[in-house]
Amino acid sequence: MSPILFVFISITALHMGFVMLLGFRLLQFNQSKKNTDHKSISVIVAARNEGSRIINLISQLAAQEYNDFEVILVNDRSTDGSGKIINEFAAYYDWLKPIHIEALPEGWTGKKYALYSGVKQAKNDVLVFTDADCLPTSENWFDEISAHFESEVDIVLGYSPYEPQSSFLNSFIQFETLLVGLQYLGFSLFGKTYMGVGRNMAIRRSSYDLDFLKAIKNLEGGDDDLMVSRLAKKGNTSIMLEKESFIVSKPKTNLKDYIKQKTRHLSAGKHYHKKDQTLLGIFTLSWLVVWGLLIYLIISGASLKIVLMVFGIRSLAVYLIINRLGRKLNTNINFWALPFLDFCYCFYYPWVAIKALATKQVEWK
Repeated sequence: MSPILFVFISITALHMGFVMLLGFRLLQFNQSKKNTDHKSISVIVAARNEGSRIINLISQLAAQEYNDFEVILVNDRSTDGSGKIINEFAAYYDWLKPIHIEALPEGWTGKKYALYSGVKQAKNDVLVFTDADCLPTSENWFDEISAHFESEVDIVLGYSPYEPQSSFLNSFIQFETLLVGLQYLGFSLFGKTYMGVGRNMAIRRSSYDLDFLKAIKNLEGGDDDLMVSRLAKKGNTSIMLEKESFIVSKPKTNLKDYIKQKTRHLSAGKHYHKKDQTLLGIFTLSWLVVWGLLIYLIISGASLKIVLMVFGIRSLAVYLIINRLGRKLNTNINFWALPFLDFCYCFYYPWVAIKALATKQVEWK
């Protein structure tokens, strides 16, 4: 056996082991929630020029079967009439607390200051975070969050699928969303919590670190993952995989906007703990190297039957797990599209990762 073939088989086994370990853990996870006390909830929403979507979000929050909550909607310098819409709803719903930001203090980025202002005004036990372009999938979202806050829990991480649409870009977004979920939810179940998704997560008010948010005020991203990474300890994080806990988000509809969004998300990775960077680096690099070596070995014609058999086993195992996980997480992808999405991912990710490393600042809106 040639050294390059041995490396290919070894890395493929490592990569497949990662996916199977995380995937099976998530597929088998069925948490028995113990907390029956309703926590008081403060929902923090930072919005900029989201007028029409704010209407939908407020309507969905008003439909929640829950009594003890407030929604702090922070309007960050909107120019589309969002302020007027928010004030009209606030006059009708006493649980809606608007904050209007006219200008940013020096050194702050828009979303960071919006969140800082919202958290400072929050009065309740649990801070729930979502975005203006997101919608709960049920009227029991608050109930699901509250039920996960047992005495030792400070952080609850949820999942947020994107709205399905009939386009290749949307299929790719669904695919990548599942891969991100596989990692941050799967690693959390193994006590390696490193991030959360700001569209659907909650943190106990007494644990939230406003001073840390202030310390990273100049970063456009990281308000969710860096905060979770700072606060997470073994045993203080719970994840929600119940379908009634999901938040659906509007996906980007063109590649330029999607790349900008992902560049902002990945830019925070530069500030992760070194151990988390190493773990995620091994996971992602193994994925990319498998494809790189496959292409090289096919071109060279070396041990083609063995190469294709090994990659075929890897692909079948990975695609079956992604397919089953997608059904569990309301992120369905055509099984037969997975090979092409997988192939595209190995070119897309290095491109976006390099952009994230090279870009100093990416504005959130």
